[in-house]
Amino acid sequence: MHKEAILTSSLESNALTLSDNGVYTYTFDQSGVLFLNLKDAKDLTINMQVAPYVDARLIFWNESKHKIRIVENYECLNDSRLNIIYGELSDGDLDRTSTVNLRQGSSLLVEGASVTASTKKQVIVANHLEINTTSDLNNYGIVSENGHFTLDVVGKIFEDARGAKAHQDSKVLTLSPNQHTLVTPKLLIYENDVEASHAATVGQVDELQLYYMQSRGLSKMEATALLMSGYLLPIARAIEDEELRVHVQELIAVKVDEICSIAK
Repeated sequence: MHKEAILTSSLESNALTLSDNGVYTYTFDQSGVLFLNLKDAKDLTINMQVAPYVDARLIFWNESKHKIRIVENYECLNDSRLNIIYGELSDGDLDRTSTVNLRQGSSLLVEGASVTASTKKQVIVANHLEINTTSDLNNYGIVSENGHFTLDVVGKIFEDARGAKAHQDSKVLTLSPNQHTLVTPKLLIYENDVEASHAATVGQVDELQLYYMQSRGLSKMEATALLMSGYLLPIARAIEDEELRVHVQELIAVKVDEICSIAK
């Protein structure tokens, strides 16, 4: 367990495996990428600060097979940029609450992809506390047989946070009638001089798209796998490190094949 803040500039590797329960505290004191691989931990609190003018990218990869509870707290200081990428392809249950405080001129980009055959609940909150802040919260999911998926996305613009921009996009593909999906986009706005928007779609595979791809020689299962990959691969494209990107793409392909095999 990390009891004191660890500066990312002091890390020897940009990849860390979190296997122990506890509180982990990090400070992005310089621009960079940090890859967090969640293994055996069941209860985590992650506190992170992004220093002024720093461009930080944080990649979460969850391979846990049991239930995990994660509380994430982020503080983006003046003119910093934070990009959080979530890869949730685990078989275990998940309960995540992520809160990001945006200070003057800072920005947040969330790119999340999840596959749910268990029970997963995610809450993502972007607090626009000061002027000229930006948040783009993009979440994509696939819910298969017996999956329970809940997603709450909140953009909160506080009074006097002039020039704030809060945008959300959530898309969930459901593969079975025996599942439960609830997506709740929220915009809480207490200032006039702002921009805000949200979009959320939940639905089954588009039959017209399937028909088109089948007319080009693909089987129904191959076409479905291609559509599922389209929901998940954006998180891989967001990874700049080539070796890590290829590894994530391979893991996504394995997961898609696994879902298709079960669905047969």
